[in-house]
Amino acid sequence: MSFTMIDVFEAFLLHFRKGLILVGIILLLACSSETDRLESVFNPSATPSPAIPVTTTPLATSQQDLRRGLRIWVPPQFDPNTEHLAGRLLRDRLQSFYEQFSNLPIEVRIKAEDGQGGMFEALITASEAAPLALPDLVLVPRKIVVPLAQQGILYPLDGYAQLSEDQKWYPYARQLAVVENTPFGIPFVGDVLVLAYPESLANELPLNWNDWLVSKYSLGFAANDPQAAVLLALYLQAGGAIRNAQGRPILEEMVLTELLESISVAYRQGKIPAWVIQAEDDQLVSQTLAEGKIDSGFLWGSNYLKQGSQEWHASAGFLAYKTSLTLADGWLWASTSPISDQIGISFQLAAFLTEPEFMATYTQAAGYLPTRAEAFSYWQNNQRTKELETVSQLAQIIPPSALSDPIGIALRSALLAVVKDRVPPQQAAKDAITSLTKP
Repeated sequence: MSFTMIDVFEAFLLHFRKGLILVGIILLLACSSETDRLESVFNPSATPSPAIPVTTTPLATSQQDLRRGLRIWVPPQFDPNTEHLAGRLLRDRLQSFYEQFSNLPIEVRIKAEDGQGGMFEALITASEAAPLALPDLVLVPRKIVVPLAQQGILYPLDGYAQLSEDQKWYPYARQLAVVENTPFGIPFVGDVLVLAYPESLANELPLNWNDWLVSKYSLGFAANDPQAAVLLALYLQAGGAIRNAQGRPILEEMVLTELLESISVAYRQGKIPAWVIQAEDDQLVSQTLAEGKIDSGFLWGSNYLKQGSQEWHASAGFLAYKTSLTLADGWLWASTSPISDQIGISFQLAAFLTEPEFMATYTQAAGYLPTRAEAFSYWQNNQRTKELETVSQLAQIIPPSALSDPIGIALRSALLAVVKDRVPPQQAAKDAITSLTKP
């Protein structure tokens, strides 16, 4: 049931005049821009929520006047006010938590992940100019976890909750949460890079990189991706380093040269189609694969799931150097609360939102992957689920932006130079390495 702004104002007057406690969930979706709108929603839950095994810190008496409910920021794709199934599930889950903690409204503000006024900029600005405007809980995208933690905006998880071994978090999920050996939140959902191919080729497509290079099968991927995710995954799988002793981004000439040479040969043979140099994301890859114009393609798991086809298979990529490796992205519930006594309950809500059964239901509806193995047990038991679970076990989180951004640009430039401009692979590798040393 949704309210207009007039309804919100009238409710406020009623609260002010009669001293009533505001109940329900206030979904703050601000009115100043597309990613910052203001609206209210009240959704009573029929089922009480289970207890949450996380220690919280009681609100100090001196802080009672500051208690203003839990404020949450989420990116637009996780908006709980939509009528999409995932939105309803999250909204109901928040309501269920509210019912356990009476008189504690939950306010949700939608913040863009990038750009001016986006989440990172807003958190930095608020922390410096208006700390009380900071949210208590934030669904943080992977690319800003490290800089926020390093600048002291995120609170460490220790003392409030634990990412214990028995919770069966995937390795990439732990990597997402931990910065300099300190966990800064609880992983919510993930996305992994997969090699997708049709059921008809399940017993034919070579999943060994060297065997594929001499096979007849074609491969599509986004060669113009600014992150160069596919090339980075192949480079890491080949044993290439991306960081020196000082923590600066690097690329190894020999490893990169060999990789570029093999891709160059496959491109000239037509096994990698010409359109890949135009593809900046995996949308064209999934479309071409669905049309049967390529035999295999690298897709993000979220795109793979949207295809809704049980006739595709997924692997972590081609086996190379006796190992298989892929990359993962993800989102983390973290606390930036300006009120110390609300950090505990913020993490308690985060734990409640990441319980396995809810995580399973939500990720299936939203088209993402669970960050803990136990959640997969609630997914439909089929071949697709088993394959995605295997991929999740093999995935590594995309390196921090300070590394992945310059390396992605260098790898993309090298790849396009080889396949588009016919620059010799060794020269392209040298140029990529040189670009990383420039200020």
